Amino acid sequence: MNEVAAPTQHAALAARVSEACSQAGLVGEPHAEALAALEAIDYPTTRQERWRYTRVARFLEVAPSAPADLTAPPAVVGNLEALRFTFVAGQYINGDVLDEGADGCFAGPVSLALERYPERLKGWSKSDFSTREWFAALQASAPQDGVCILVPEGKSLPRPVLAHHHMPDGVHVSQPRDLIHIGNNAAAEAILWSDNAAQSAGMLNAAITASVGDGASLSLEIVQDEPGSVHHMGHHHFTQGSNSKLTLRTATACAHWLRNDLHIVQDGTHADSTFHGCYLPNGRQFVDHHTRIDHAHPDGQSNELYKGLAADKSTAVFNGKIMVHKDAQRIEAYQSNSNLLLGEQASMYSKPELEIYADDVRCSHGCTTGQFDKEALFYLRSRGMTETAAHNLLVQAFLAEVLNGFRPEIRDHVHAVFSRRLGWN
Repeated sequence: MNEVAAPTQHAALAARVSEACSQAGLVGEPHAEALAALEAIDYPTTRQERWRYTRVARFLEVAPSAPADLTAPPAVVGNLEALRFTFVAGQYINGDVLDEGADGCFAGPVSLALERYPERLKGWSKSDFSTREWFAALQASAPQDGVCILVPEGKSLPRPVLAHHHMPDGVHVSQPRDLIHIGNNAAAEAILWSDNAAQSAGMLNAAITASVGDGASLSLEIVQDEPGSVHHMGHHHFTQGSNSKLTLRTATACAHWLRNDLHIVQDGTHADSTFHGCYLPNGRQFVDHHTRIDHAHPDGQSNELYKGLAADKSTAVFNGKIMVHKDAQRIEAYQSNSNLLLGEQASMYSKPELEIYADDVRCSHGCTTGQFDKEALFYLRSRGMTETAAHNLLVQAFLAEVLNGFRPEIRDHVHAVFSRRLGWN
C-alpha cells in the first residue's frame, strides 16, 4: 500500500528534528536554500519512482530526545594507525586534530574548521542533494558535527583519517555532515565508520560532501555496522576534477533500516571513479543503495560493483544509474550488481540504468539475482563438506571480490560481522 504523508506530519517531523538538533548543538548556519527546499519538496512516498521500494512513513513517528550520555564508545579497528575522531549523536567528543595552518593540511571536526578557516570551506561544502531531496534538505536545515578534511594543492595526509559516528542508547536524531576537500595533485585516505548501541533507535540523517581536485586522489572506505533500531539515511555527493582518482568502498555490515544515496559527478576530463559495495540484510531488515554517476566530460572511466545477500524476510534494493552527457566522448563505464537470496521470503529489487547522449562510448551494465548454484553445492558436498559449510564457503567466495578491496583491518572486521550473523563459525 502506498503511504501518503499529510503536510502537517512532515512539517511536524522537521520541527522536532530541528529542535532536537538545536538543543544538542548545530554546526554552522542552516543553508537558506535547504530551508526553502524543505518547504517546496514533497515528502517521499512509494508513488515516486526513486522511492518505489523505500517506505519512509515510519520516520514521521520519530520523537527524539536529547542524548544524556555522550560517553565515547570503544575505539573501532584499534590496530589501525590513523587520525581518529569520535562523534556521538552528531556531537564532537574527541580526536587527533591535525592543523598545519591556513596553507597546510587540516583534519578535525567541522565545527573547528568553521571557526578557524571559514574561507576554505566556501564554494564547495554544500551538497547538491540538499535542494532536490526532502531528507537531504532536512539534514542541511539543521546540520551537526562531522569530520572535515582539507588537503591543499600538492600535499598528502600523513595518515588515514578515521571518523567514528556513534548513536547511543535511546531514541535520538543525529544529522552529522562530513566535509572533504582534496586540492589539485593532493591525496588523502579516510574511513567513515557508523555504529549504534544495542538499544538505540531514532534517525541518523547523514551527509558526505567531497571535492577531489585536478590530478588528486581520494580513497574512502565507509563501514556501516549498526545494530539497534536506527533508521539511517545517507546523502553522499562527490565532485571530481580532471585526471582525478576516486576510490569509494561501502560495507553495510549490519543495519536495521538504511538507504545510501550516492552521487558522483566527473566534472573534468580523464576522471576515474571506482565505487564498490556489499550488504547483508537479514531478519526483517531493509537496505537500499541508490547510486548515480554523471560523466560530464570526455575520456572518463568508472567501475561500479555491488554485491548483496538477502536472508530470512529481509529486503534489499539496488538502483544504479550511469549518465553520459552530450559530448562526453570516449567514456568507459561498467556497472555490475549481483545478489544471492538466502531465504525463501527474502526480496531483492535491482534496477541498473544507462542513459547515454554521446556516440563514442563503451558502457555496460549487468544484474544477476538468484540462489545457490546447485552444481557447486553438489561438488562441495561430494568432497565431504556439510551443507552448511558448503553454503558458507560459496557466500564468502561471492563477497570476496568486494571485501578484498578493503584494507585488511576493515575486511577482517566486516567478515567477522557477516560470520556471526550467518553462522559461518
